[in-house]
Amino acid sequence: MTNLTDKQKHFSENGFYIERNVFNTKDMEEIFINFYDICFNIASKHNIKHKTPTTNNVSYPNNLKDLDYLVLAIFNVNKNLLGEVYDIFSYSLTFMRFLGNKTVENITQEILNINKSSSLYGWTNRMRIDPPLDERRTYGWHQEIFYTIPETKFLQTWCPMMRDTTIENGTIEIKKGSHKEGIAKQSWNEIEGRPPQIIIDPEITNKYKTISLEMKVGDILFFDGHLAHQSGKNLTKDEVRFSLVGMWNDTSHRGFNVPIPNFMSRTISAKEYFHQIMG
Repeated sequence: MTNLTDKQKHFSENGFYIERNVFNTKDMEEIFINFYDICFNIASKHNIKHKTPTTNNVSYPNNLKDLDYLVLAIFNVNKNLLGEVYDIFSYSLTFMRFLGNKTVENITQEILNINKSSSLYGWTNRMRIDPPLDERRTYGWHQEIFYTIPETKFLQTWCPMMRDTTIENGTIEIKKGSHKEGIAKQSWNEIEGRPPQIIIDPEITNKYKTISLEMKVGDILFFDGHLAHQSGKNLTKDEVRFSLVGMWNDTSHRGFNVPIPNFMSRTISAKEYFHQIMG
């Protein structure tokens, strides 16, 4: 049997592993400028009143509160516009460079115990935006196993973006060791206006201690798809919690089948646009 590395041992025993200081201030500054610019442009396009400076007059971390103000201005006028912010940012070159971090790739391959030459496939890598007291995308205790590609071999990543995560602003909470349950007993819940929630039965989660993982900017959490976890509540008055969520899949795994992208226009389809122009 192959000897496990320290990272693999910690991950296997606890269901998670945290690597410190993976990202630096320059990484976060690039994320900040890009995200601020997207929000500023969305606000301008939709005539949302705000008093924040233009992108070329802001810097990180000095203008982080201006970004809070800008995000909340958009949120308070039309919550659905944050979905557009999500989608623009997720396919921006800045975010793609961030996701291509070599340390994250190496640790993922090590923990999954796959070759350094094995390709990883990213799934739902996004930067979460959690305004104060907004629980539309807050889930109860859940495993990621039903929120990803069926029958795949993967791990999940999570980390603070631009500011530290604390208990007050709703950092991630885990049930240490709960991954050893395998696929736990859980229920599928349809809630109007929210995505389906697949929640682990309390008789399972009550067996494990809740740990709130307060983390510093630069740290990244790797965790098992069976680990029970949830977001805490952002109880701050006017501070947005920004965090990275996403999964990395082993493409060499026999059960892996890549999903077919399904992009949909927010306005009109290519066919409709063609006939509009060509008649």
